[in-house]
Amino acid sequence: MGRGLVKHDYIVLLPTDREAPPTWYRVADERIVRRGRGTQWLPPEQVDEPEDAVGTAMLVLPPHATTLHWIACPGMTQRQGAAAARLMALEASIGEAGELHAAVADSDDPEAPHVVAVTSQSAMTHWIEWAREHGIDQASIVPSALLLPTPETGFVRAPIGGADVVRGPDTAFDGEGEAAALIIGDAPVTRLPADGIDDALLHALEEPPLDLRQGAFARRSPAIFDSGRLRRIGIMVGLIALCGLLISLITIIRLHAESSRLDSQTVALAQTVDPNVTDPQTAETRMTALLAARGGRGGFTGMMAGLMTAMQANPNVVMTNVNLGGDGALRVQLAGARAEDINDVLIAIQEAGWRISANAVQQRGGRLIADIMVVR
Repeated sequence: MGRGLVKHDYIVLLPTDREAPPTWYRVADERIVRRGRGTQWLPPEQVDEPEDAVGTAMLVLPPHATTLHWIACPGMTQRQGAAAARLMALEASIGEAGELHAAVADSDDPEAPHVVAVTSQSAMTHWIEWAREHGIDQASIVPSALLLPTPETGFVRAPIGGADVVRGPDTAFDGEGEAAALIIGDAPVTRLPADGIDDALLHALEEPPLDLRQGAFARRSPAIFDSGRLRRIGIMVGLIALCGLLISLITIIRLHAESSRLDSQTVALAQTVDPNVTDPQTAETRMTALLAARGGRGGFTGMMAGLMTAMQANPNVVMTNVNLGGDGALRVQLAGARAEDINDVLIAIQEAGWRISANAVQQRGGRLIADIMVVR
């Protein structure tokens, strides 16, 4: 639900006069919490997002909007009987069958008469479009006369949506019609109290007695990504992309600042040796040239690489100390069990093109120690 708003259920009763405003009920926790007239049933903060504000909805039609039939189909299954009752209701109705719409009420008793509501297809199209325009496009469409409880005998009467509705055991009709008095005759009539009408509306909202949204007019499953949700997803994706871009820009700026700082330090250190250095590239060139002039060969890393390669000549020799002097010479202390082992390494260093200067070999414990200096 958008922005943490609470969904409500809605019951909307269409009036007999199309120009008159409808009556609506807002439902929460199976209770009617607000009533009104007109089409402004959504709270002001939910008007822009009806798909997130409306739970279950029911559109109640005035009694004259449909013709109701009770048709028994003995000996048939429930499905067969419903199909046959629908065809018989269309055949008994005024108008071309191709221009009419018939809906059959659900029933668990195949022997009971099937209740069929018939109306025009143009009327169904109008009601569905009207519901869509007012944010209740998934609403069930129910004839008002079927909202009343079915009496065992006599009739039940109540005002629903501004119209007087009457229901009997096998009939339901407009109580204000010319034939109403003839149909009722001397039969007892029970008037449903106001709270009984509310209970009937709430029960029908939960379990519609007959929903005209069948066949070509059946409700479509709501889209997983409706327009409102797609809009919000698009905004979120855009914000995520923008945040990623900002993070990348900040990282680039920080790296550039850090690089500039290190370049400045490099130039400052190089100027302590050569005041003519003005930029990092010049500093690298000048320092490499000075090191080479002092006998260096690629600096500490290059000399160590050559030394480690030479030590592979005899695995019994280990390096116990190393130090790069200010004059560019590498001072190394080698240890081995025999003088011949150390000599193997010294020869390998010389063969690699390095010059060495070795002090006298000393005996320390069970090992021989040789201090040497490696230069180019």
